[in-house]
Amino acid sequence: MSVTDSVYNYRYENGRRYHAYSDGKYPVPNDEVEKDRLDLQHHAFRLTLDGALYIAPIPKDVQNVLDIGCGTGIWTIEFAEEHPSAKVLGTDLSPIQPVDVPPNCSFLIDDADNDWVFHSPFDFIHTRAMVAAFKNWSRFFEQSYANLKPGGYLEVQEFYFPPKCTDPTLTPETSPLLQWGDNLTKAGSLIGMDMEAAASFAEPLRAAGFVDIHAKHFKWPVGPWAKGEKNKLLGRFAMEDLNDWLPSSAMALFTRVLKWTREEVELFLATVRKELKEEKQRHFWANVVFWYARKPLDAGVDQRDQDLVREEVMLEDDNAPEREESTEKSANAASEKS
Repeated sequence: MSVTDSVYNYRYENGRRYHAYSDGKYPVPNDEVEKDRLDLQHHAFRLTLDGALYIAPIPKDVQNVLDIGCGTGIWTIEFAEEHPSAKVLGTDLSPIQPVDVPPNCSFLIDDADNDWVFHSPFDFIHTRAMVAAFKNWSRFFEQSYANLKPGGYLEVQEFYFPPKCTDPTLTPETSPLLQWGDNLTKAGSLIGMDMEAAASFAEPLRAAGFVDIHAKHFKWPVGPWAKGEKNKLLGRFAMEDLNDWLPSSAMALFTRVLKWTREEVELFLATVRKELKEEKQRHFWANVVFWYARKPLDAGVDQRDQDLVREEVMLEDDNAPEREESTEKSANAASEKS
């Protein structure tokens, strides 16, 4: 069997299909249900940014772009369509991307945890929703830095756990959804995944050498309970995404790591879905963050730019995720006070 053929030698387990290349590394399926979920989630990310694909201030005529963990390739393809002068490469463990793509778009089966061997540096590197993929984010940032041109940007669009609820009295003991998030976090930690990592990427980005570090945090309402048409639509997307993400995220992690049976997982997820149907009483949300950072043009970059992290936090009351607050956080603020 050739390497090309072997990537299609998928693992079938508990009714789901998983990648063959680097078998077992990514505990999320690559079947049709998951592909549909990824494409739906893509639209939720675009809606969050009012239709944009990214927030990093890259030039319109950006030339060389890398999309790590591209999934179905939907972001890669749409970026290539919007930037016809760019050469856009998407990489993933699974060959689930379409064949009919723009001429400036291509795909490669690759494991981003391995050493990168790209021949030319990139102007822009993008990754999204890799919370269940990377065990060593610092290494990812270091490899991204090494493969960017001076002045190039990295953007990470990510979730961080656990999910939250407007009712502060709910706990994993009283809420099946919060228990799912708690179990997912525990299972991830047992195999070296930090499901909360994306909330605090500033330090590892800075340690890798990046400057001009920005973060924009959002809360995705689960269900159409939030005020405003945009938030209601986003909530419907998030609800559908979550309903499919529950088995995609839980089946492999709970059976392989927590040693649950398939039947135990399915019965538990039924209680989670039942709770989600009560969204009029229980208002849940997911934490989403967009990070971007720049590789300095030269080693003489102003140190103050390295020490400043700019974060925008989208805040809301119990019913309306609509207000925005901007904050600036100095990395050495604590040392200045001491």
